[in-house]
Amino acid sequence: MKAAPREPAVLLLSPGIIKWTDADFGLPHLVSLGGYLRAHLKVRVEILDLGYEPGDRHALQRTLEELGPYRLIGVSCYSSFDYLRVMALGRWLKRLYPDVPLVVGGYHPTALPGDFLPSPFDAVIAGEGERGLREFLEQAKAPTTPTPGVVESLDDLPPYQWDLLDRYWPQARRIGSKLQIYLGRGCPYHCTFCMERAKGAYRWRAFSPARALEELQGLAKRVRLADWVVNVADPLFGFDRAWRREVLEGIVRGGLLPLQYWTLTRVDDLDEEDVALLARARFSIGVGLESGSPDMLRRMNKAANPGQYLERIERFAGLALKHGLNWSANVIVGHPGETPETLSESAAFCRRLFTAQPRTTGWLSVDPFRLYPGSQVWEQLAGSSDSEPGTGRPRPRFHHPTWWRSWTEQSFRAEHVDPSPSLDYSQRVRAMYAAFGPLAREIPGRFRGQGSRVDEVFRRSQQEQAEMLSDEIRGRLLERAGRELPAESRIALKVPVGLHVRDEGVRNREQLVTQLIDAGALKSEPVIEALLEVDSRGLPVPLFGYALALQALDPKPGQCAIVLWGSERYMSKLLEILVGPEGSVRTKEGREPADLLWLGAAMPRFPSDLGKLINEGGRCIAFLGPRFRKQDLVCLTKVDGQLRERVLGRVMAPVLTGPRGWST
Repeated sequence: MKAAPREPAVLLLSPGIIKWTDADFGLPHLVSLGGYLRAHLKVRVEILDLGYEPGDRHALQRTLEELGPYRLIGVSCYSSFDYLRVMALGRWLKRLYPDVPLVVGGYHPTALPGDFLPSPFDAVIAGEGERGLREFLEQAKAPTTPTPGVVESLDDLPPYQWDLLDRYWPQARRIGSKLQIYLGRGCPYHCTFCMERAKGAYRWRAFSPARALEELQGLAKRVRLADWVVNVADPLFGFDRAWRREVLEGIVRGGLLPLQYWTLTRVDDLDEEDVALLARARFSIGVGLESGSPDMLRRMNKAANPGQYLERIERFAGLALKHGLNWSANVIVGHPGETPETLSESAAFCRRLFTAQPRTTGWLSVDPFRLYPGSQVWEQLAGSSDSEPGTGRPRPRFHHPTWWRSWTEQSFRAEHVDPSPSLDYSQRVRAMYAAFGPLAREIPGRFRGQGSRVDEVFRRSQQEQAEMLSDEIRGRLLERAGRELPAESRIALKVPVGLHVRDEGVRNREQLVTQLIDAGALKSEPVIEALLEVDSRGLPVPLFGYALALQALDPKPGQCAIVLWGSERYMSKLLEILVGPEGSVRTKEGREPADLLWLGAAMPRFPSDLGKLINEGGRCIAFLGPRFRKQDLVCLTKVDGQLRERVLGRVMAPVLTGPRGWST
């Protein structure tokens, strides 16, 4: 008996995260969306996180076919760093499912919906997506102007339906080291550097204390909390003091104690009772100090009274040491308006904060300022004046104001800023590493942990920070600043990349291919797709040599090719993809000529007798030149029986020995 067709599903996709170490497990934003649609529309919901899915895009396509059919596909683009990967994924999904509505949401789409419309996406679901996605499904049409959605009462949302992640729970420990959950949304502050304002949700909202505790209890039914770090990923945890205390007391009373809770909050409203409660509830907190300079705190809209704010930070550090509360202070260096004086002032405050007493329960996290769409700093870029609005001060210089449109060096491009006339990028790097590097290396010797397994988490964080402020990293950044980088990507990829974030070989291959795309050296979509598909580890010639060669060969479906002498397996696989099933690839000379000839070993000159292996109009790739230095990578084209040579570049290839090469 034939099975009844399945109800079309709403598919929610996360592209995975680029940084796979110390990852979080949970996808609470997609679980919340899926649970809301289930409750209100009674639809089937499937969630896929492409960072967790095994295999290549062909395996992913089979998974999609197994889970379909689909009523709608939604893709999460959490940050601007995901932009190009999400666009490539979207184009690929649109090729597979041209008649299924394709939507996108997240910080970057909310800030810049025009980056995603009108193609490949049909709509942007801006802000908090529950109601926007529901309305899109009910009306079956895209909103003309994406308006950020806000859920005013979080208790109106259904409970987290963690069964939506049943596909991943059995391997949760392998996937991530922390569980992630949201108990609140929104932030009432107006920090100039933050993307949170793009969502238009300045009012802090949270589950009621009873509901927040129920959600933690629901998580505890899934896992043994004592084995996990739980990341309460709210933009601002516990803004309301009464709420905060009731939740913390409920955690302690109910025994909802993981290995550790981690969350972000402000400390200017924490008194001794709060600090003691946080410690008893096994919390560690991240504190957005941002700067130790009162002038920079004002510029950042971080504090109305910077002096009082810094005093409270210092008071908190003493209370945290007294009660054994571990914490991390984040500092942003190079925000627009930063000068050598404000940077030095900030570093001096941080040194006092962490060394005023022999021991500390905190550590320091130092980040360069990065430009994010949707932030107030980004919005001010639209002004035509050479000075900052209302100040008359010269504007900072952003070297890559649309950095998310480039595949390569995204992190560097985002932070490549001259903050002020007296502090350019290179000066900022030197001053930041000189001022904060020694302190980051000193803090681990002063740090007092909890004497438990969670201390290893703290140790890794401190070690990572010290490494990021090392002389080696400083040298790399200064070297990058001296190189001219391409403006933005020139090719719209139509195949997903970044699926194998844990596979170093695949990551390196994708990085090399996207570097060539950004540089304008690689423009053929079929060649790009082939290079991304075939394992390139262990090749004797750099990948860019194969990319240039393949592009010059310009293989077409149905052509025949011969591969001789070097990288036969790799080149054969590439050419088999490019000539398709109607074409052919062989690895022996034979008598029949071919349209394409690959000679993968270096020779002093092209052997004249091989000309007969090339059809009229056909092409050959060869490495010609000296034995112990780089050779010319050449493309020979047969025209009127003669071979015309074009040099593509210079590379070092293995040499051919014997009659056509060098004698041994």
